[in-house]
Amino acid sequence: MKRTTIPALLLLAALAGCATPDARIKGDPTSYAQLTPEQQALVKKGEIGLGMPEAGVQLALGKPDRVTEHTDASGTQKIWHYTDVDTYGTVGAGYPWYPYAYRRHFFYDPFFYPGYYAYPAQVETDRVRVVFKDGKVTAIERES
Repeated sequence: MKRTTIPALLLLAALAGCATPDARIKGDPTSYAQLTPEQQALVKKGEIGLGMPEAGVQLALGKPDRVTEHTDASGTQKIWHYTDVDTYGTVGAGYPWYPYAYRRHFFYDPFFYPGYYAYPAQVETDRVRVVFKDGKVTAIERES
């Protein structure tokens, strides 16, 4: 086995270990101990519930992919977004983008049609949104 293979395998194992609730619980046992027994059972299953503190959600689901804030008349709420990125085929640089796509080339080709230059379209969607008010979960939104 090459010398570079062993560190790469160790790094991969370390990164994979952080992906489970059990590994996150082992990494932060004090936060887990502060949860109620019902919340601890949810965390073990990788699930969350209303009233759970931020630390409990992080133990169950991991770090959020994005955090936003929503402010309205009732106050400010923090929203944790757990996202998926989907790649859909390709989007061509066809007719509406023709002048832009054509100017990007350094040569003139009378047979060139910019619609043949396709780019993958990536769409980020929220898998789960967790809404917090005063550090506790007030709403859980799942994409169906």
